[in-house]
Amino acid sequence: MDLRQLTYFVGVAETLHFGHAARQLFVSQSALSQQIKLLESELGVDLFDRIKRTKWHQVELTQAGALFLVDAKNILHLSEQAIQNVRQVETKQSAVTLGVFKLILPERIVGMLDLFATHFPALSVKLVELPNTTQVQEWVATDRLDLGMTVLPLVHEGLTATTYAEINYTILMNRSHPLSTQTGIRLEQLQGQKWIDVGREAGVFFGQAEEICRQANVNRASSIVQHVPSFELLKSMVRMGKGIAFIPASLDLQQEPNLLSMPILNNDGTPFRKIVIQHVLIHKTEPLTPLVQALVRLVKVHMAVTYTP
Repeated sequence: MDLRQLTYFVGVAETLHFGHAARQLFVSQSALSQQIKLLESELGVDLFDRIKRTKWHQVELTQAGALFLVDAKNILHLSEQAIQNVRQVETKQSAVTLGVFKLILPERIVGMLDLFATHFPALSVKLVELPNTTQVQEWVATDRLDLGMTVLPLVHEGLTATTYAEINYTILMNRSHPLSTQTGIRLEQLQGQKWIDVGREAGVFFGQAEEICRQANVNRASSIVQHVPSFELLKSMVRMGKGIAFIPASLDLQQEPNLLSMPILNNDGTPFRKIVIQHVLIHKTEPLTPLVQALVRLVKVHMAVTYTP
């Protein structure tokens, strides 16, 4: 049992909704459910009523879950208090420089800043936007940045990454597209389509996208009609019917009634999972300042799993 599992449990117990809790905790619903199951397995009791959740999709604490909630909140409170006490002693640095890959969604950046501000009210964060994932890593590795928000894989030695979100790819298309009436789409169906892309320079799985299309006998590279520098321009081009595009499933389309994020399916109808975007907070493995160490610890407790190449 770890603090992350307790945080997830409290999040679900307070909202009584796995989907709402997952969004608040910046984690996928499947990952949240898996951690709750692991926690229940370790404790040897059901924390949520399985029958009501399975039959009626209702989330309700069991008697054991209600009792455990009180203790879980106390443990998290004591943990937070301990962190605050250590910060008061060790943390003299009051500012950090955070580099962000330019295609990281704004809501993810704001979520990270809000997390920092909640626990470090006096902290000053200087944001630096960089054009590709490699440059974010290079600037962190050469001490031009304290921290970086980017995506895996790591290509520089001496860096440690903490994953705070895992996102699947979908296909962005105009709602007037002939394939838009389907519930999901197989890559084989995209042969002959025109594509809009953020390009190889951005470093967002361009090579992997080409490979999975090649395996599906889809010649995408020669069908890219426009490279764009941002997701906003990408959405505009697709909105105008210029082509379709790979996008992260988390891209906000609430204000885009003419656009559709189409799930990718395997041939057997199951969700396509060959490309997963892992969003990470990176820092130099050593030396590590007390403030950076505290911020990374904060992300681990609230969001994450650590990855070190």
